[in-house]
Amino acid sequence: MSLTSMLEAAARGGTVEIVDGWTQGRAIYGGLTGALLLASIKGRLREIAGDGTGVAAPHPLRSFTVSFIGPATTGPVEVRAEVLRVGKNVTQCQATLRQDGALVATALAAFGKHRESTISVAPRHPMPELPDPESIEPFPYIEKMTPEFYRFLALRQVGGALPFTGAETGDLSGWAQLREAPEEFGEEHLLVLADAWPPATIQMLSGFAPASSLTWTLELVAEVGPGTIPADALFAYEATTDASRDGYAHTHAMLWRPDGALTAISRQTITVFG
Repeated sequence: MSLTSMLEAAARGGTVEIVDGWTQGRAIYGGLTGALLLASIKGRLREIAGDGTGVAAPHPLRSFTVSFIGPATTGPVEVRAEVLRVGKNVTQCQATLRQDGALVATALAAFGKHRESTISVAPRHPMPELPDPESIEPFPYIEKMTPEFYRFLALRQVGGALPFTGAETGDLSGWAQLREAPEEFGEEHLLVLADAWPPATIQMLSGFAPASSLTWTLELVAEVGPGTIPADALFAYEATTDASRDGYAHTHAMLWRPDGALTAISRQTITVFG
């Protein structure tokens, strides 16, 4: 089952079969988990719209927050979505992912219509100067050495270091792209790309130690869809470790289109066992 097929199954709700190749360590890749939850929510919105009880189409996604409650593995998972409120300007929804009866992830999504405002603040962080992506080889998939999902994503690192190499800072940058372009690029695909990089903080570890995302929020600054993002979209990425103590690291990252337009801000709380 392809990424497209899994997203389509999630949009229908119920059981989704997670195929081999989409794991990092023992768990399903977090970006895929988020994308499935979002696909389920958007499918539910379309369903109630057909009943005449909801909005005709979801407004642009403004914020999406995932709590990773437990590890999910390949195989069947159950995804369910609930519309919490359909307001005049904002629609808020929730989705859950379960496996073998246990809750493994939950998400909250906020969709908001465009509104007139007297406040307009240009993004304060410009896109970093990165070399041409074609001049950088993407990380290869190496069995038992790199995450399995690297076979589906092309990550070209520029700044920072490799995980567990004892780096002095927890910052990194590079380019990210799906290896196989979908027919149309949507918000779900941005979720898949936004969580693709290793947690920036773990490059500061001098040896292997487990680490995983506890919570993840993606804030969309620009509208994402077929009309604004090409199917073969390539994004510049830069992550910063803001603080780390007591086994928890806090990072923020930004994604830009190649033309320099800021597209999204990603924020994570990461558990670090080392």
